[in-house]
Amino acid sequence: MKNPKEIFAEKLNYYMDLNGKDQIDLINELGINKSTISTWCRGEKMPRMGTIQTLADYFGIMKSDLIEEKPPTEVEGSLKAEILRIVDQLPEDKIPQATKILQVLIDEDNKSSK
Repeated sequence: MKNPKEIFAEKLNYYMDLNGKDQIDLINELGINKSTISTWCRGEKMPRMGTIQTLADYFGIMKSDLIEEKPPTEVEGSLKAEILRIVDQLPEDKIPQATKILQVLIDEDNKSSK
């Protein structure tokens, strides 16, 4: 059985690859220290839960997707990759609007599942 640091490292690397991101992207886009990210990716350390939530929000996933030893479904991964591909094609000024639309859908789904 893998320890939590190994699981997190595996998941972080998976979602970075899935989204076409590397450590430099996380440094630039989230303002996280280079050596810190490096220790996470190697499974030497693990971030605090608040930072795990920040990473989950960044990748558009749930916090549990980064810390639990469960395989991501192929459909889940391909759908997220497709959404990211579409958003990546949007003009910069339309991204906030697209984000708001997606957030409304998420909020509606969360309300209906309660």
